[in-house]
Amino acid sequence: MKKILLLLFVACMVACGHKAEPTVTLESEADIAGKRVGYTSGTIYELMFSPRTDIEKFSFNMQSDAIEALVKGQVDVVLDDDCNIPKDEQRRLGVRLVLHGEKSFECAFAMHKDSKALCEGLSLFIDSLRSTGELQSIYNRWFESDVPGEVRMPDFGPKPQGEPLRAAMGTTMPPVSFPVGSEGCGFEPEILTRYAYSVGRPIEIQFLPTGSAIAALQSKKVDFLGGAIFITEERQKTMLFSASHFSAHPGYFVKDASMQANVSFGDRMKNAVKNNLVVEDRWRYITDGLWETVKISVFAILLGTVFGCGICWMRMSRRKWLSVTAKVYIDLMRGIPMLVLLMIMFYVVLAKVGVGATTVAVVAFALNFAAYVSEMFRTAIGAVGKGQTEAGLALGFTRWQTFIHIVAPQALRNVMPVYKGEAISLVKNTSIVGYIAIQDLTRASDMIRTRTFDAFFPLLLVTIIYFIIAWVLGKLLDLAIKK
Repeated sequence: MKKILLLLFVACMVACGHKAEPTVTLESEADIAGKRVGYTSGTIYELMFSPRTDIEKFSFNMQSDAIEALVKGQVDVVLDDDCNIPKDEQRRLGVRLVLHGEKSFECAFAMHKDSKALCEGLSLFIDSLRSTGELQSIYNRWFESDVPGEVRMPDFGPKPQGEPLRAAMGTTMPPVSFPVGSEGCGFEPEILTRYAYSVGRPIEIQFLPTGSAIAALQSKKVDFLGGAIFITEERQKTMLFSASHFSAHPGYFVKDASMQANVSFGDRMKNAVKNNLVVEDRWRYITDGLWETVKISVFAILLGTVFGCGICWMRMSRRKWLSVTAKVYIDLMRGIPMLVLLMIMFYVVLAKVGVGATTVAVVAFALNFAAYVSEMFRTAIGAVGKGQTEAGLALGFTRWQTFIHIVAPQALRNVMPVYKGEAISLVKNTSIVGYIAIQDLTRASDMIRTRTFDAFFPLLLVTIIYFIIAWVLGKLLDLAIKK
C-alpha cells in the first residue's frame, strides 16, 4: 500500500509540471470571441457572459480553480477584477494581465434589505474615512505594495466585547481580502474592522464561495458581504449597498509561458511543502479541518444510528400510520441530494434557531444516515428466520428478550458489513460542509489553494488523510463485527 501511494504521489507531481504553450493575444475585448473563457460563479462576469454564444464559457466555484485551469491550459482567458491577482502572484504562476476592461465598477459592501441602519452607519464611516484621506492611505498600503500578501493588519487595540458583526468574503486573494490563520486580512477586512471597533463591537470574517456567501447574507447568517462586490442595478433590487470604497476594472488574464521557470522535481516538492504548509502556518488549516471532519462524522454516525433504530421500529410497526410516516421519511431523505439537504437545514429550517454550523451539519448528516441505516436494520432483522423468534418465545422469553438475546445479535452480524460501507460514505460526504461556512478538511484544502493556486498538493494531502480516516473507521467497525 505504501508503494502504491508513493507511486501515485510521484506520478501526480510529475504530471503537475507546466508545459510551455503559446500566449493568447488580446488587443481588445472583442478578441475573446472563439476563446475558452473562465470566471468565478456568482460574480458579475457570469452575468456579463452567460448570454454570449461566441465563446466557450467555464464557470468555477472559486477564483483559484479558474486560475489553475488557466495555468493548466484548460481555458484561454480568465476574467477577474484587475486587482485580484497581484503582480508577484502573476509571475509565480506564469500568468499575465494583458487587458483592462473598458468599464469600471464601483465596489461596496452588500447588506440585507432589512439592514438599513447598519448600511447607513457603514456608509457614513466610509465617507468620513474618504474625507480625511485615511481611506486613500489604507488603499495605498494594500494596493501599492509589491507583495500585498505580506502586508498585515494594523494593531487596533483591545478587542471590543459584545455581539460580533459578521462578514462573508467571496474573494481570498490579496490585496482585497485574504485569510491568514483564522483572521481576515486585506483592504476590505481592515475597513470593516475599523468600523466594528468604532461602534464597540468585534468582527468575525468568513471566507466562502461566492454563492454560499450570498446565501449566508440573504438568510442573515452574516451582516456584510464583501470581496470586491460590484454595485449593479440588478443587485440593488435584492441587496443594500454601502458607500463605494474603491473602483475596479475587469481584468483579462492569460497564460504566459515565458514567465515560468524550469524547476526540478525536488525543488517543486520543497516549494509545495513550504507554500502549502509552512508559510503562514497553513498546516493549521489541515489540523483544524481534520478535527471538524472527525467531529461531524463521529457524532453524525452515532446520532444517525439512534435515529435509524427509531425509524426502523416505526417502519416495522403494526400501526399503519407509524409505518407510512417512516416510509415517507425514508423516501424523502433518499430523494434529496445531501448538499441540498445541508443548505436547506442551514439557511432555511434552522436559520433562526441560533445553533452553530457544526451542529446543523451533524443533524443533517444524521437525518440522512438514519434513513439508510433504518432500511439496513429492517432488512437484516427480516433475514433472521421467524423460527428463531418462535423458539425464544417457546423457551419462556418475552418478545423483547427474544429480540435482544436471539434476533438482534444475528441481525447485527448480517448488517455490519453494509453499515461499515455507509459509515465510510458519510465521512467522505462531509466534504461538502464548506458550503455552510465550516472549515472541514476539504474546505481547508480550498483555503490553501486560494492562497497558493496549487491544486495538486493540498488535494493529494487531504485525499491521503480521508483514506486514513476511512481505513481506521473500517478497522474499528471490523472489530465491532468480531465482538
